[in-house]
Amino acid sequence: PLVLKLKKQLQCEFTWRGKISYRNVELQLQDPSQVEREIHKAQNIIAGTGIGISHELITLEITSAEVPDLTLIDLPGIARVAVGNQPQDIGVQIKALIKKYIQRQETINLVVVPCNVDIATTEALSMAHEVDPEG
Repeated sequence: PLVLKLKKQLQCEFTWRGKISYRNVELQLQDPSQVEREIHKAQNIIAGTGIGISHELITLEITSAEVPDLTLIDLPGIARVAVGNQPQDIGVQIKALIKKYIQRQETINLVVVPCNVDIATTEALSMAHEVDPEG
């Protein structure tokens, strides 16, 4: 999972500052163009290149006058078929990871569904409905 912490700071000497943290690594980012590369690097170190998933968090903190104060947790999409060197139960592993986060009382679950998919058959939406039938 990727934890994205946005911090609004109006009175600062910089326009944008980023920091990525995982395991024992803490890296200051000077430019938004570094974000994607450093996230992919962290994912590959933690879970392997295209191999599996991990419950370990990658935290990205962005401080700027241009962002709201907000924390988001980006979870992986649900895989149905293992590809390459992925474990055969990759789908089960991902669902367990998702459930760990969506069951929390303080969480607002946002399910993103492509517009060309029948929303009634979306497993992620079904999982969200299980933990929050009123939502």
